[in-house]
Amino acid sequence: MNFSKIILVVFMLLAGLSTARAQSVTLYQNIYSYKDGGEFTAKTNPNDFMSAYAPEATLNGGFETFCVESNVYFYPGHTYSYVLTDMASTGQKLSLGAAYLYDKFATGTLTGYNYTDTPTRKSDNGELQSALWEFQGHQTVAGFPSYSTDPFYNLAINDLGGTAAAFSPNNGTYGVDIIQLYGANGAPAQAQLVLTPAPEPSTWLLLAMGLLMVVGVKVLPKLS
Repeated sequence: MNFSKIILVVFMLLAGLSTARAQSVTLYQNIYSYKDGGEFTAKTNPNDFMSAYAPEATLNGGFETFCVESNVYFYPGHTYSYVLTDMASTGQKLSLGAAYLYDKFATGTLTGYNYTDTPTRKSDNGELQSALWEFQGHQTVAGFPSYSTDPFYNLAINDLGGTAAAFSPNNGTYGVDIIQLYGANGAPAQAQLVLTPAPEPSTWLLLAMGLLMVVGVKVLPKLS
């Protein structure tokens, strides 16, 4: 088999891995949800993000997520297609502050967040939602606390070294992505946050093979 055919096989395998990832998601309201934000439970098909989450950040077989935008909506219980991205449909890139807070929440290590007491957790996730909206350039919805006295907003500012740093793009610093929802008509719905697991070793192996094959094709003709 020549190198061009090997490369074709490798890229077909990589494409298969890509398309095998979950392509649909359903969001559910739960005991911690507000009408317009807060924690929602996300279930993807297949459910391939759960390994990244601490048990405290999962519920009923799904992972807990938060809205990225305050002016785009979704219907709880409806199933949407999605793509993983670092930018919401309204044009805001995922900020370092939002990624930092969600990473800490999802791994069960967010300072000051009460994961065990239901009333306190609902209050806390309202404050976290406000902070996330602010870091994404969206105004806080009525009924949510102001970001100016928000403990999670201030936590991110302090831990990340200032306001400018917290509002800068995440650019992969934390393993958090935007999960951009699309309805059956192709129109974007509410974007959510997701903590992505590290790639499996087999994925890295195939990527390495692909790179080696590309190098081989460029080098070997010069040697023949």
